[in-house]
Amino acid sequence: MTVNKKGKRELIIEAAVQVFSSKGYHNTRMEEIANIAGIGKGTIYEYFKSKLQLFQEMLGDGLRVYFKNFDTDNMKQMPAEERLRIIFETHAKFCRDNKELTRILFWDTEVIDEELREWGYAQRIEKEKRIMTIIEDSIARGELRDINPVLVKIIITGAVAAMWAPITLDGWDMEPELLARQAVDIIMNGIKK
Repeated sequence: MTVNKKGKRELIIEAAVQVFSSKGYHNTRMEEIANIAGIGKGTIYEYFKSKLQLFQEMLGDGLRVYFKNFDTDNMKQMPAEERLRIIFETHAKFCRDNKELTRILFWDTEVIDEELREWGYAQRIEKEKRIMTIIEDSIARGELRDINPVLVKIIITGAVAAMWAPITLDGWDMEPELLARQAVDIIMNGIKK
């Protein structure tokens, strides 16, 4: 049975997630990824010119999946509360369904070299821009108070980002939908009785 190029690329990415998450970036060898993918080492280089490029594309694929449900254009007509719920739910589902990749994204910081740091920073800026758009739109529509949108963005992105560790490292098994509803209720209504 022949696997097409897309199939091989997916096998390589899946194997890379396994090996990078268990060994870290610097201790991973391309041979290990090839063995898990069931291909020859040379085949990896038909798709990725280096370990760094493979790592970046693996993270990029994960982030594309993450952002797929985070489309601000499709969310524009939704109320602010619903948009925030989608953000929290998407993040929680991604962390739950991609624990190995999430650990690499948020935990394995020894991987970060200058090029990867710049790439990761650009991804963070993109995510923050999407959240900022939601906040500014919601303030303009009168759904949120006229408050500092940058501070709101920092609080929301901080709350969203903080979820990865309990889900990924501690095995917290709260349903993403329930987690999202409760998190948004806390943000929208506070914790005061």
